[in-house]
Amino acid sequence: MSINYLPPVTHVIPLTTIRRERRLPVPGTVTVRVGQKVQAADAVAEAEIGRRHFFLDIARGLGIPERQVAQYLAHARGDRVDAGEVIAGPVGFSRRTVRAPADGRIAAISGGRVLLEVHGEAFGLRAGFPGTVTATDGTTVVTIETTGALIQAVWGNGRQDYGMMRLVGENSGDRLQTDQLDSDLRGAVLVAGTCDHPAPLHQAIELSVRGVILGSLTSDLIPVAQRLPYPVIVTEGFGHLPINPMAYGLMRSNAGREVALDARPAVAYDSQRPEVIIPLPATREMNLPGDVVPIARGLRVRLLRAPHQGAVGVVREVVEEAVVFPSGILARCAAVDLEGIGTETVPLANLEVLQ
Repeated sequence: MSINYLPPVTHVIPLTTIRRERRLPVPGTVTVRVGQKVQAADAVAEAEIGRRHFFLDIARGLGIPERQVAQYLAHARGDRVDAGEVIAGPVGFSRRTVRAPADGRIAAISGGRVLLEVHGEAFGLRAGFPGTVTATDGTTVVTIETTGALIQAVWGNGRQDYGMMRLVGENSGDRLQTDQLDSDLRGAVLVAGTCDHPAPLHQAIELSVRGVILGSLTSDLIPVAQRLPYPVIVTEGFGHLPINPMAYGLMRSNAGREVALDARPAVAYDSQRPEVIIPLPATREMNLPGDVVPIARGLRVRLLRAPHQGAVGVVREVVEEAVVFPSGILARCAAVDLEGIGTETVPLANLEVLQ
C-alpha cells in the first residue's frame, strides 16, 4: 500500500528564486516598469486612500428654491476646490454662502445638491526587498523577483521593514533581554530565541530597530507585539520554543547581511506567510520553491505538536500500516530521526516539510 500524503510545507531554503506580488489596497498608479531594478525602500506604486464624500444641500444652505440653485453655483462638476472655498452664493442681504468643508473635487451636481469628494491620504507602496520588476497590471499589482534565502514563519504582527540582521544571544533558544540591547544594535533586525517579557520589545523602539525575529513569543505578549511600530516575526509558535536548527543556521551564516521582513499574517487558502528574505546573488538560474511535497523517505520535517513540538528530523521510513497510539487513536505514521532525540514514530498529521 502506498501512502500519498501531502503535508504542509514551510520553506527554509538557503538559495532560491523568490517572486512576490506587491498590491495597492485600492487602484492607483504603478510607477515602475517591467525589467526595472528596485531597492527595498523604492516606491513602486501610489494611490489615494481613505476618500470621503459630502452631500451639500445648496438649496437649503442658501435658503432658495431648488430651481434657482444653478445660477448661484460658483463651480462646475469636476472642479477642484479648497477647504473654505465658496461653492455657491452669495445670496440675499446676509450674503449667505455654502463653502467646501475640506479640499476635494465636485463629483456630481443634482437636485439642488453637490456631491463633494474629499481627498484621501497619499499611499506609497514599497518594493520591500531589492529585486527586478517582472510584471505589473499598471494600476494595482507589481511583481518583484530576486534570488536569496527564504525563511517562512508561523506568525507576524503585520509590519514590514528592511535592515541589517544581527543575532542576540549565543543559542537558538536564548531569551531576549534588555541588558543585551545596546547602541551597537541601533537600526538592526534582531534575532533571538524567545521573548517572555515586554521590556526588551519596548526598549527596541528606543534603538529604532527595523524588526525582531523570534523562535517563540509567550501568548500574553501578542497584543504588545501587535502595537509595536516594527515587524515581529515568530518562526515556531507561542510559548518557549527555540528557532529550528535549519532556520537558525541560515540566519547565523548570514548575520550582517541586509534582510527583508514581511510580518503580514498568514492568509487562509493562500500561500502568503510571514517570512524573512535574505537577498543573495546566484551563479545559476534557480527554480521557484514548490508548495506541494508528498511525504517520502529522506524528507526533512518538523513536528507540529507535543511532546516534541518544534523538533526537526529526517523521515527514515513511511509506515505502511496505520499505528494504534496509547490514546487509542489509529493514524498513519512515519519513523523520523529527530535531532538530539532519536527515532520516533510520528503521525503524518503531526509533520510539516521543511524545504
